[in-house]
Amino acid sequence: MREDDYSVFSGSEIFRDLDHVQIGKILGIARVVKFRAGEVILREGDIGDTMYIMKEGTVEVIKNLVLVEIEDSEDRKKTKVFTKLEAKDHAVFGELALLDAMKRTATVRAVTDCVLYEINRADFLKLAEEDCKLGYRVILNLAKIIGARLRKADEETVKLTTILSIVLSEV
Repeated sequence: MREDDYSVFSGSEIFRDLDHVQIGKILGIARVVKFRAGEVILREGDIGDTMYIMKEGTVEVIKNLVLVEIEDSEDRKKTKVFTKLEAKDHAVFGELALLDAMKRTATVRAVTDCVLYEINRADFLKLAEEDCKLGYRVILNLAKIIGARLRKADEETVKLTTILSIVLSEV
């Protein structure tokens, strides 16, 4: 195992507290994929079965802000770039795909040329069954990540509801 590969995984929140051998096992199921600047890596609404760990580059996370399409016109679609993720931060995305075949919640597009590690759900689940301690740790870390995101989403919902309530009370 190369040291730079190890540092990418050991620095990632989802693989926190895994030992050298366990990270080696994760690297064994990861495959390196490359995307050019501007390419879509995953698309909101598509069913996903892979997660990505960033080795090199920058991506942007884009969310569709229209829940109901009134017209079937691309130029009417509202989107917002929610965040940029960088390899230097050991960023991971698409990790919910490790749990279930769900629709992607956002689009991720390469801002720069990117080198990513891709992990398939079936390969991860097989590994987690073979090494229950590894599986437990990754799923626990994933639960912590999801919990933090839910708390943040709840705070944002309260803020938006408060603003909407104030605006509507002034009408």
